[in-house]
Amino acid sequence: MNTQQTKQSMAWGSLLIFFGLVSLLELYFDFTPWTWVAFLAVAGLGTFAIYLTDRTNFPMLIPTYVLWILAVLISLLLLNWLPDDLVPLFVLTAVAIPFLATYLINPTQWWSLIPTYILLGIGFMVTLLTYGLLNDLWVPTFVMFLIALPFYVIYARYPNEKWPLIPAGILTIIGLAFLLATGAAQYIVAIALILVGSWLLWREHAVRV
Repeated sequence: MNTQQTKQSMAWGSLLIFFGLVSLLELYFDFTPWTWVAFLAVAGLGTFAIYLTDRTNFPMLIPTYVLWILAVLISLLLLNWLPDDLVPLFVLTAVAIPFLATYLINPTQWWSLIPTYILLGIGFMVTLLTYGLLNDLWVPTFVMFLIALPFYVIYARYPNEKWPLIPAGILTIIGLAFLLATGAAQYIVAIALILVGSWLLWREHAVRV
């Protein structure tokens, strides 16, 4: 077994023993939530220290990140700085951040943008649902447009690739059908006129430049 695997096994084993002992102590001592925050922070610090001994051992950052995020989440809730309604958004965003960081560190790992987008999109949708800003037929409308958007981005990035327009167009049409069913047709016409007019002005300006 190589050094990295040995360190990872020792780290996970130590974490299990640590939280096992803490759980046993909880049976005899009534730990406060802030005590658990401290335990999580200390455990995360321990795994981070192991990472610092070998900075190529990136998997050790996973338990560090998870432990610290849990500590931050509990702290925010205890301080009433994070409304209960925003907890799902916080959790999904926290899960998305490592994927986004993967892409930012190494742009060739573009696949990491997929889970990032999905998690952030779901978090945004859940938040809208929670606050009653999205309901009934607006939900499938939002979902269709949300799924269609990446295909438009791919086409904008690679104009020679025409295939993204097929799923994008189908999803957009389905989304528009749901949108019309919501009784928003009057708004669609007005918005469409504004968008078309803006595009014509932009095109004229671009030609002159």
